Amino acid sequence: MKTLRNFILIICFISTQAIFAQITFDAKVSRESVPLNENVRVDFSMNKDGDNFTPPRFDGFTVVGGPNQSVSYAWTNGQKSFNKTYSYFLQPTRKGKLTIQGASIEIDGQVYKTKAVTITVGDAVAKQDPRQQINQVQQQSIDNIHLVAEVTNTKPYINEPITITYKLYFNTSIGGYMGKQIPTYEKFWVHNINLDGRPEVKQGKFKGENYHYIVLKQDVLMAQEEGALSIDPLILNIQAEVPTGRRDFFGFPEYGYIEKEFSTNKVTINAKALPEAGKPENFSGGVGTFDFKVTPTKTDLKAGEQLKLTVEISGKGNLNLLTMPQPKAHSALEIYDPVYAEKINSGIYGMQGKRSNEYIIIPQYKGEYNIEPMEFSYFDLGTKKYKTINTDSLVINVLEGPTLPTNKDAVGTDIVNTDELFQPFKTKVNFIEPYQTKYWNTNLFYILTLIPFIAIPFFIFGINKQRAISSDTEGRRLRNNNRLAKKYLSEAKKNLNNKELFYEALERCLHNFLKAKLNIETSEMSNENIEEILVEKQIDTEAISEFMNLKNACEWARYTPTNQVNITNDYEKAIQAISKLEKQFK
Repeated sequence: MKTLRNFILIICFISTQAIFAQITFDAKVSRESVPLNENVRVDFSMNKDGDNFTPPRFDGFTVVGGPNQSVSYAWTNGQKSFNKTYSYFLQPTRKGKLTIQGASIEIDGQVYKTKAVTITVGDAVAKQDPRQQINQVQQQSIDNIHLVAEVTNTKPYINEPITITYKLYFNTSIGGYMGKQIPTYEKFWVHNINLDGRPEVKQGKFKGENYHYIVLKQDVLMAQEEGALSIDPLILNIQAEVPTGRRDFFGFPEYGYIEKEFSTNKVTINAKALPEAGKPENFSGGVGTFDFKVTPTKTDLKAGEQLKLTVEISGKGNLNLLTMPQPKAHSALEIYDPVYAEKINSGIYGMQGKRSNEYIIIPQYKGEYNIEPMEFSYFDLGTKKYKTINTDSLVINVLEGPTLPTNKDAVGTDIVNTDELFQPFKTKVNFIEPYQTKYWNTNLFYILTLIPFIAIPFFIFGINKQRAISSDTEGRRLRNNNRLAKKYLSEAKKNLNNKELFYEALERCLHNFLKAKLNIETSEMSNENIEEILVEKQIDTEAISEFMNLKNACEWARYTPTNQVNITNDYEKAIQAISKLEKQFK
């Protein structure tokens, strides 16, 4: 019985080895129907290397390419696999059904042949200019890229948080992108949402079609004025992967990258004023949905002990712009300045979290004292009405300590001991001998007398110099800006290993350099205004272009999550750009 079982196992093992060792030699074509004026590819593949490969005669075809030979190895679950292919590119010479006869090869002393393959050749088709065809394919790749700005609400109230998200939709490979214009938010309060790490590729729909997309930039905005407020577009230079029209050694198409400028749509926000009807007198400026509470750590204590009173506002809305209510209490309760704390998260739904002020209160006298009721009013976006949250009065019981003075009913009034107001009269007078000096008619007397007269010209010169410096407001401002530019450039050098700190310092350096040289203020630092002034100062185009490209690179690196930056290269560019402009300004 045991012998029979071993025999069966040996047979199974031999059969398995035979299956794994089975040799294949096949012929495949790239397509079975082809126009008369187009090519077709035929591949002869084997899973074991052999000798004396003999192709067929290819009757009815002209060989326009090949044979191309490719070999590949692979390991799967510990098993080695092999593939070798001979490829030919054929162009038919007549219409009809054409047969490619089998090829042959010798493997391990045995000859293997492929089966015949039939191809149907039809009428010739009108051929397009290859360059035009490639351009169309490239244009299709570019047309699959869309840069958009999505806004959660285009008709908010003043101070109502909205979120603007910049997305890049694509259905082709993206080689990279570089910012050309970063949007500015005039008449908005802005909070930039930190997008950690490299942008994550997600799936989504754009105009009803499936796309890949990444989030480039996200900001929470709050309109500060009523009316139509415009947001300038985000402009990027994007590298897209497109076919080049060439093929590699194995006949596969080659791809390259072309760069094109893309821009988001211009966004208009129509901000509405908050209604005046029903507006409370103590309106905090809060817009959203909030909760308000006041919490003491204890209400029974001794004089000199401390309690903590926490005033907290939580919810969703413009948390960082509203006014926190302040507690009021009897003068016997000494209230110290609060310790502020916040935990606010920003995202697609605006600002949400909580803010709190923690007050330390120390009672001075024994008794029962009240902390007055507190109110918090806000505009509720759900009901479009004002709401007010009231808290109850807090009773603080001071169980032990000195009694509150009743003198003139004033807390803290000093009770003065009349014995200390006057000193007793002295009946005896003590006379002191006058001090005799030897100062007059001495050398010291004459030297000290002449010094003021000698110092008068120097004093007048110093005053005039100081007045000249003080009146030279522009010169002083230019010197300060030059000093700040050098300072920030040195700061940028210290932070070469920190992207955020480096580009922040470098951007401040560029701004102060421009303010010093162009005599302009921060409010005038738009790209168009800078370029216009530089042209008027007859700065050459190359120097202007290098400086503006560097300025845009700083803005892009600071306000977007991309890691595609070269800090060392940008630092060297900054030195060169400032040096070029400095020479021309002189």
